[in-house]
Amino acid sequence: MSTKTSSFICVPLNLLPSERKAMQDPNSTPESAAQAVDQEKQKIRERILNKSNQEIIDEDADRATEDKAMVLLRALGSDLNINAFALNFRYSDGTINDDVEEANYLNRRVVEVLSVDSPEDDPTKIPFYLTSTEFEHELYGDCAKHFKKRLGLAQDELTLFVLRNVLMTPFPTEGNFIDKMVNIFQDVIEKEVKVCRKRNETKENHHSFIMQDGSDKIYLINRSMFYLASRRRQLIASASIDDKSLSTYREAKKDNPDETYFLSTAQKEDISATILSDGAFEAVITSKSGKTIAQKVQVTSFTALKDRPLNSKYRDHAYPSGHMPFYLYGTPSSLHIDHMLLRAPNIQLSASNINLSVSPPIPATTLKNGCILYLDGIQESAMQPFLPTSELVGGQ
Repeated sequence: MSTKTSSFICVPLNLLPSERKAMQDPNSTPESAAQAVDQEKQKIRERILNKSNQEIIDEDADRATEDKAMVLLRALGSDLNINAFALNFRYSDGTINDDVEEANYLNRRVVEVLSVDSPEDDPTKIPFYLTSTEFEHELYGDCAKHFKKRLGLAQDELTLFVLRNVLMTPFPTEGNFIDKMVNIFQDVIEKEVKVCRKRNETKENHHSFIMQDGSDKIYLINRSMFYLASRRRQLIASASIDDKSLSTYREAKKDNPDETYFLSTAQKEDISATILSDGAFEAVITSKSGKTIAQKVQVTSFTALKDRPLNSKYRDHAYPSGHMPFYLYGTPSSLHIDHMLLRAPNIQLSASNINLSVSPPIPATTLKNGCILYLDGIQESAMQPFLPTSELVGGQ
Protein backbone atom coordinates (compact mmCIF):
# COMPACT_ATOMS: atom_id res chain seq x y z
CA MET A 1 0.00 0.00 0.00
CA SER A 2 2.75 2.45 0.93
CA THR A 3 5.78 3.31 -1.22
CA LYS A 4 9.14 4.97 -0.60
CA THR A 5 7.56 8.35 -1.33
CA SER A 6 4.43 7.87 0.81
CA SER A 7 4.00 9.98 3.94
CA PHE A 8 3.49 6.74 5.88
CA ILE A 9 4.39 3.06 5.90
CA CYS A 10 1.89 0.23 6.38
CA VAL A 11 3.30 -3.10 7.53
CA PRO A 12 1.28 -6.33 7.93
CA LEU A 13 2.12 -8.61 10.83
CA ASN A 14 2.44 -11.52 8.40
CA LEU A 15 5.67 -11.42 6.46
CA LEU A 16 5.55 -11.07 2.70
CA PRO A 17 7.02 -14.04 0.80
CA SER A 18 10.04 -11.89 -0.13
CA GLU A 19 10.62 -11.05 3.56
CA ARG A 20 10.49 -14.72 4.58
CA LYS A 21 12.89 -15.62 1.79
CA ALA A 22 15.35 -12.90 2.85
CA MET A 23 15.29 -14.11 6.46
CA GLN A 24 16.21 -17.64 5.32
CA ASP A 25 18.95 -16.48 2.92
CA PRO A 26 22.34 -16.16 4.71
CA ASN A 27 23.65 -13.99 1.86
CA SER A 28 20.79 -11.49 2.07
CA THR A 29 21.65 -7.91 3.01
CA PRO A 30 19.29 -5.19 4.30
CA GLU A 31 19.61 -3.41 0.95
CA SER A 32 18.87 -6.49 -1.17
CA ALA A 33 15.98 -7.49 1.13
CA ALA A 34 14.43 -4.01 0.89
CA GLN A 35 14.77 -4.08 -2.89
CA ALA A 36 13.08 -7.51 -3.09
CA VAL A 37 10.21 -6.31 -0.90
CA ASP A 38 9.70 -3.20 -3.05
CA GLN A 39 9.65 -5.32 -6.21
CA GLU A 40 7.10 -7.70 -4.69
CA LYS A 41 4.88 -4.81 -3.57
CA GLN A 42 4.99 -3.38 -7.08
CA LYS A 43 3.97 -6.77 -8.48
CA ILE A 44 1.00 -6.81 -6.07
CA ARG A 45 -0.07 -3.35 -7.25
CA GLU A 46 0.21 -4.25 -10.91
CA ARG A 47 -1.17 -7.80 -10.92
CA ILE A 48 -3.66 -7.95 -8.02
CA LEU A 49 -4.93 -4.54 -7.00
CA ASN A 50 -7.57 -3.07 -9.33
CA LYS A 51 -8.00 -6.49 -10.94
CA SER A 52 -11.07 -8.72 -10.87
CA ASN A 53 -10.72 -12.45 -10.20
CA GLN A 54 -11.31 -13.17 -13.88
CA GLU A 55 -8.67 -10.68 -15.00
CA ILE A 56 -6.13 -12.21 -12.62
CA ILE A 57 -6.87 -15.71 -13.96
CA ASP A 58 -6.77 -14.60 -17.59
CA GLU A 59 -3.47 -12.77 -17.20
CA ASP A 60 -1.98 -15.76 -15.35
CA ALA A 61 -2.66 -18.08 -18.27
CA ASP A 62 0.65 -17.41 -20.01
CA ARG A 63 2.81 -17.16 -16.89
CA ALA A 64 4.98 -19.83 -15.32
CA THR A 65 3.50 -21.39 -12.20
CA GLU A 66 5.93 -19.69 -9.81
CA ASP A 67 5.19 -16.32 -11.46
CA LYS A 68 1.38 -16.51 -11.30
CA ALA A 69 -0.46 -13.78 -9.41
CA MET A 70 -2.79 -16.36 -7.85
CA VAL A 71 0.19 -18.15 -6.32
CA LEU A 72 1.35 -14.87 -4.80
CA LEU A 73 -2.18 -13.99 -3.68
CA ARG A 74 -2.51 -17.28 -1.79
CA ALA A 75 0.79 -16.57 0.00
CA LEU A 76 -0.37 -13.18 1.26
CA GLY A 77 -2.32 -12.35 4.39
CA SER A 78 -3.15 -14.52 7.36
CA ASP A 79 -4.58 -18.03 7.47
CA LEU A 80 -7.64 -16.61 9.25
CA ASN A 81 -9.96 -13.77 8.31
CA ILE A 82 -8.42 -11.42 10.90
CA ASN A 83 -5.46 -9.39 9.63
CA ALA A 84 -3.14 -7.48 11.96
CA PHE A 85 -1.02 -4.58 10.75
CA ALA A 86 0.42 -1.27 11.95
CA LEU A 87 1.30 2.16 10.62
CA ASN A 88 4.20 4.53 11.02
CA PHE A 89 4.84 7.94 9.48
CA ARG A 90 7.60 9.79 7.71
CA TYR A 91 8.68 13.31 8.58
CA SER A 92 8.56 16.02 5.93
CA ASP A 93 12.20 15.31 5.03
CA GLY A 94 11.39 11.64 4.36
CA THR A 95 12.98 10.13 7.47
CA ILE A 96 10.92 7.50 9.29
CA ASN A 97 9.73 8.14 12.83
CA ASP A 98 11.45 5.79 15.30
CA ASP A 99 9.41 6.67 18.40
CA VAL A 100 6.98 3.87 19.33
CA GLU A 101 4.81 6.23 21.34
CA GLU A 102 4.30 8.52 18.35
CA ALA A 103 3.56 5.59 16.01
CA ASN A 104 0.97 4.42 18.56
CA TYR A 105 -0.55 7.90 18.47
CA LEU A 106 -0.97 7.69 14.69
CA ASN A 107 -2.56 4.23 14.87
CA ARG A 108 -4.96 5.33 17.62
CA ARG A 109 -6.09 8.36 15.63
CA VAL A 110 -6.73 6.22 12.55
CA VAL A 111 -8.76 3.63 14.43
CA GLU A 112 -10.79 6.37 16.12
CA VAL A 113 -11.85 7.62 12.69
CA LEU A 114 -12.71 4.13 11.45
CA SER A 115 -14.63 2.82 14.46
CA VAL A 116 -17.46 3.73 16.80
CA ASP A 117 -15.89 4.90 20.03
CA SER A 118 -18.45 7.34 21.39
CA PRO A 119 -22.26 7.71 21.52
CA GLU A 120 -22.01 10.69 19.16
CA ASP A 121 -20.51 8.61 16.31
CA ASP A 122 -22.86 7.82 13.42
CA PRO A 123 -22.16 4.22 12.26
CA THR A 124 -23.67 4.93 8.84
CA LYS A 125 -20.96 7.50 8.10
CA ILE A 126 -18.02 5.20 8.78
CA PRO A 127 -16.89 3.70 5.43
CA PHE A 128 -15.37 0.57 6.97
CA TYR A 129 -14.39 -0.59 10.43
CA LEU A 130 -11.10 -1.30 12.12
CA THR A 131 -10.42 -2.73 15.55
CA SER A 132 -7.18 -2.73 17.50
CA THR A 133 -5.07 -4.65 19.95
CA GLU A 134 -1.78 -4.17 21.79
CA PHE A 135 1.46 -6.11 21.61
CA GLU A 136 2.83 -5.96 25.14
CA HIS A 137 6.49 -6.75 25.59
CA GLU A 138 5.78 -9.20 28.39
CA LEU A 139 3.47 -11.24 26.16
CA TYR A 140 4.88 -10.81 22.65
CA GLY A 141 8.61 -10.40 23.38
CA ASP A 142 10.75 -10.92 20.26
CA CYS A 143 7.68 -10.95 18.01
CA ALA A 144 6.85 -7.37 19.03
CA LYS A 145 10.48 -6.27 18.69
CA HIS A 146 10.76 -7.73 15.19
CA PHE A 147 7.49 -6.08 14.18
CA LYS A 148 8.81 -2.73 15.47
CA LYS A 149 11.99 -3.22 13.46
CA ARG A 150 9.98 -3.74 10.27
CA LEU A 151 8.08 -0.53 11.07
CA GLY A 152 11.34 1.41 11.48
CA LEU A 153 10.78 1.82 15.22
CA ALA A 154 13.09 1.45 18.19
CA GLN A 155 13.11 -2.12 19.50
CA ASP A 156 12.30 -1.07 23.05
CA GLU A 157 9.94 -2.54 25.63
CA LEU A 158 7.05 -0.16 25.03
CA THR A 159 3.68 -1.65 24.14
CA LEU A 160 2.91 -1.47 20.41
CA PHE A 161 -0.59 -0.44 19.31
CA VAL A 162 -1.71 -2.62 16.38
CA LEU A 163 -4.65 -2.34 13.98
CA ARG A 164 -6.89 -5.20 12.83
CA ASN A 165 -9.39 -5.68 10.06
CA VAL A 166 -11.75 -8.59 9.49
CA LEU A 167 -12.35 -9.97 6.02
CA MET A 168 -16.09 -10.52 5.59
CA THR A 169 -16.14 -11.78 1.98
CA PRO A 170 -14.33 -14.59 0.15
CA PHE A 171 -14.26 -12.40 -2.98
CA PRO A 172 -12.30 -9.28 -2.01
CA THR A 173 -11.08 -8.64 -5.55
CA GLU A 174 -14.58 -8.34 -6.99
CA GLY A 175 -16.40 -5.03 -7.52
CA ASN A 176 -13.18 -2.98 -7.21
CA PHE A 177 -13.61 -3.46 -3.45
CA ILE A 178 -9.91 -3.44 -2.52
CA ASP A 179 -9.15 -0.31 -4.54
CA LYS A 180 -12.03 1.61 -2.96
CA MET A 181 -11.06 0.53 0.55
CA VAL A 182 -7.39 1.39 0.00
CA ASN A 183 -8.23 4.87 -1.27
CA ILE A 184 -10.44 5.60 1.72
CA PHE A 185 -7.87 4.22 4.14
CA GLN A 186 -5.04 6.17 2.54
CA ASP A 187 -6.98 9.44 2.76
CA VAL A 188 -7.58 8.89 6.48
CA ILE A 189 -3.93 8.03 7.15
CA GLU A 190 -2.54 11.01 5.24
CA LYS A 191 -4.83 13.35 7.17
CA GLU A 192 -3.66 11.94 10.51
CA VAL A 193 0.01 11.96 9.44
CA LYS A 194 -0.25 15.74 9.12
CA VAL A 195 -1.33 15.90 12.76
CA CYS A 196 1.58 13.68 13.83
CA ARG A 197 4.09 15.73 11.87
CA LYS A 198 2.81 18.96 13.35
CA ARG A 199 3.41 17.79 16.91
CA ASN A 200 6.72 16.04 16.18
CA GLU A 201 8.59 18.44 13.93
CA THR A 202 10.53 21.09 15.84
CA LYS A 203 9.53 24.58 14.80
CA GLU A 204 9.70 28.05 16.25
CA ASN A 205 7.18 28.49 19.03
CA HIS A 206 6.33 30.72 21.95
CA HIS A 207 8.12 29.40 25.04
CA SER A 208 7.17 30.01 28.64
CA PHE A 209 9.32 29.60 31.75
CA ILE A 210 8.50 29.50 35.45
CA MET A 211 10.57 32.16 37.20
CA GLN A 212 12.63 31.52 40.32
CA ASP A 213 14.44 34.46 41.91
CA GLY A 214 17.98 33.70 43.00
CA SER A 215 20.31 35.88 44.99
CA ASP A 216 22.53 36.62 41.99
CA LYS A 217 20.43 35.67 38.96
CA ILE A 218 17.05 34.45 37.72
CA TYR A 219 16.38 30.74 37.22
CA LEU A 220 13.96 29.67 34.52
CA ILE A 221 12.11 26.34 34.23
CA ASN A 222 10.74 25.47 30.81
CA ARG A 223 7.04 24.60 30.88
CA SER A 224 7.51 21.18 29.33
CA MET A 225 5.11 19.24 27.11
CA PHE A 226 5.58 15.53 26.39
CA TYR A 227 3.61 15.64 23.17
CA LEU A 228 4.89 18.72 21.34
CA ALA A 229 8.40 18.46 19.88
CA SER A 230 9.30 22.14 20.32
CA ARG A 231 8.68 21.85 24.08
CA ARG A 232 9.53 18.18 24.63
CA ARG A 233 12.41 18.73 27.01
CA GLN A 234 13.00 19.42 30.69
CA LEU A 235 15.11 22.57 30.67
CA ILE A 236 16.35 24.50 33.68
CA ALA A 237 18.44 27.58 32.96
CA SER A 238 19.97 30.57 34.66
CA ALA A 239 19.70 34.01 33.09
CA SER A 240 19.94 37.73 33.66
CA ILE A 241 17.28 40.32 32.84
CA ASP A 242 17.59 44.09 32.52
CA ASP A 243 17.62 46.04 35.77
CA LYS A 244 14.28 47.80 35.20
CA SER A 245 12.41 44.55 34.52
CA LEU A 246 14.15 42.80 37.42
CA SER A 247 13.12 45.59 39.80
CA THR A 248 9.52 45.49 38.56
CA TYR A 249 9.38 41.69 38.93
CA ARG A 250 10.83 41.71 42.45
CA GLU A 251 8.42 44.44 43.52
CA ALA A 252 5.48 42.39 42.25
CA LYS A 253 6.87 39.30 43.97
CA LYS A 254 7.23 41.25 47.23
CA ASP A 255 3.62 42.45 47.06
CA ASN A 256 2.30 38.99 46.23
CA PRO A 257 4.85 36.34 47.32
CA ASP A 258 2.49 33.39 46.74
CA GLU A 259 1.92 34.25 43.08
CA THR A 260 3.65 32.34 40.28
CA TYR A 261 5.33 34.38 37.57
CA PHE A 262 6.17 33.38 34.02
CA LEU A 263 8.71 34.71 31.58
CA SER A 264 7.60 34.10 27.99
CA THR A 265 9.34 34.80 24.71
CA ALA A 266 7.94 37.89 22.99
CA GLN A 267 8.22 36.17 19.61
CA LYS A 268 8.30 32.60 18.38
CA GLU A 269 11.73 31.14 18.98
CA ASP A 270 13.61 27.87 18.48
CA ILE A 271 15.15 26.93 21.84
CA SER A 272 18.10 25.05 20.35
CA ALA A 273 18.77 27.26 17.32
CA THR A 274 18.37 30.67 18.94
CA ILE A 275 17.77 30.78 22.69
CA LEU A 276 20.48 28.31 23.75
CA SER A 277 22.95 29.31 21.05
CA ASP A 278 22.54 33.09 21.32
CA GLY A 279 21.74 33.22 25.03
CA ALA A 280 19.61 36.31 24.55
CA PHE A 281 16.02 37.16 23.59
CA GLU A 282 13.17 39.57 24.32
CA ALA A 283 10.45 38.46 26.70
CA VAL A 284 7.32 39.35 28.66
CA ILE A 285 6.70 38.70 32.37
CA THR A 286 3.16 37.76 33.44
CA SER A 287 1.53 36.41 36.57
CA LYS A 288 -0.41 33.16 36.79
CA SER A 289 -3.59 35.23 36.93
CA GLY A 290 -2.73 36.68 33.53
CA LYS A 291 -1.58 40.15 34.58
CA THR A 292 1.29 41.61 32.58
CA ILE A 293 4.12 42.63 34.91
CA ALA A 294 6.78 43.77 32.42
CA GLN A 295 7.19 44.00 28.66
CA LYS A 296 10.22 44.21 26.39
CA VAL A 297 12.27 42.33 28.95
CA GLN A 298 15.84 41.86 27.75
CA VAL A 299 17.07 38.38 28.68
CA THR A 300 20.82 37.73 28.50
CA SER A 301 23.30 35.08 29.64
CA PHE A 302 20.70 32.33 29.19
CA THR A 303 22.62 29.20 30.23
CA ALA A 304 21.23 25.67 30.58
CA LEU A 305 21.84 23.87 33.87
CA LYS A 306 19.78 20.83 32.92
CA ASP A 307 18.52 20.06 29.43
CA ARG A 308 17.03 16.59 29.05
CA PRO A 309 14.87 15.36 26.13
CA LEU A 310 11.50 13.87 27.07
CA ASN A 311 11.01 11.50 24.12
CA SER A 312 9.70 8.07 25.15
CA LYS A 313 13.11 6.39 24.69
CA TYR A 314 14.61 8.70 27.34
CA ARG A 315 11.92 8.05 29.92
CA ASP A 316 11.61 5.34 32.55
CA HIS A 317 9.10 2.50 32.22
CA ALA A 318 7.81 3.02 35.77
CA TYR A 319 7.37 5.87 38.23
CA PRO A 320 9.97 6.15 41.02
CA SER A 321 9.21 3.92 43.99
CA GLY A 322 10.20 4.72 47.55
CA HIS A 323 11.28 8.27 46.77
CA MET A 324 10.54 11.36 44.69
CA PRO A 325 13.45 12.89 42.73
CA PHE A 326 14.06 16.61 42.19
CA TYR A 327 16.77 18.64 40.52
CA LEU A 328 18.48 20.84 43.13
CA TYR A 329 20.38 23.96 42.05
CA GLY A 330 21.21 27.56 42.93
CA THR A 331 23.60 28.78 45.62
CA PRO A 332 24.05 27.77 49.28
CA SER A 333 21.97 30.79 50.30
CA SER A 334 19.32 30.41 47.57
CA LEU A 335 18.26 26.85 46.78
CA HIS A 336 15.62 25.82 44.21
CA ILE A 337 14.11 22.50 43.15
CA ASP A 338 12.22 21.14 40.16
CA HIS A 339 10.60 17.71 39.96
CA MET A 340 12.27 15.24 37.57
CA LEU A 341 9.94 14.20 34.74
CA LEU A 342 10.85 10.53 34.36
CA ARG A 343 7.60 9.12 32.97
CA ALA A 344 4.47 10.38 31.22
CA PRO A 345 1.99 11.62 32.23
CA ASN A 346 3.55 13.66 35.01
CA ILE A 347 3.31 16.80 37.11
CA GLN A 348 5.50 19.90 37.12
CA LEU A 349 6.42 20.74 40.72
CA SER A 350 8.95 23.39 41.64
CA ALA A 351 9.85 25.51 44.63
CA SER A 352 12.08 28.53 45.20
CA ASN A 353 14.39 29.43 48.06
CA ILE A 354 13.80 26.24 50.02
CA ASN A 355 15.30 25.47 53.43
CA LEU A 356 17.60 22.44 53.31
CA SER A 357 19.87 21.23 56.09
CA VAL A 358 22.47 18.62 55.13
CA SER A 359 25.80 17.63 56.56
CA PRO A 360 28.29 18.25 55.15
CA PRO A 361 26.94 21.23 53.21
CA ILE A 362 26.62 20.88 49.44
CA PRO A 363 29.53 22.67 47.71
CA ALA A 364 28.65 25.80 45.76
CA THR A 365 30.29 24.35 42.63
CA THR A 366 27.94 21.35 42.78
CA LEU A 367 24.86 23.54 43.18
CA LYS A 368 26.00 25.75 40.32
CA ASN A 369 25.81 22.81 37.90
CA GLY A 370 22.84 21.19 39.62
CA CYS A 371 22.44 17.88 41.44
CA ILE A 372 19.65 15.44 42.34
CA LEU A 373 17.69 15.54 45.59
CA TYR A 374 15.74 12.42 46.64
CA LEU A 375 12.82 12.80 49.03
CA ASP A 376 13.00 9.40 50.72
CA GLY A 377 9.75 7.83 51.83
CA ILE A 378 7.66 9.77 49.31
CA GLN A 379 5.97 7.08 47.21
CA GLU A 380 5.70 8.82 43.84
CA SER A 381 4.57 5.63 42.13
CA ALA A 382 1.54 5.49 44.45
CA MET A 383 0.55 9.10 43.70
CA GLN A 384 1.01 9.08 39.93
CA PRO A 385 -0.55 9.97 37.66
CA PHE A 386 -1.73 13.21 39.25
CA LEU A 387 -5.05 14.65 38.09
CA PRO A 388 -4.92 17.61 35.70
CA THR A 389 -5.58 20.94 37.40
CA SER A 390 -8.87 21.25 35.49
CA GLU A 391 -10.18 18.08 37.16
CA LEU A 392 -9.34 19.09 40.71
CA VAL A 393 -12.05 20.50 42.98
CA GLY A 394 -12.24 24.20 42.32
CA GLY A 395 -9.50 23.90 39.69
CA GLN A 396 -6.83 24.35 42.39
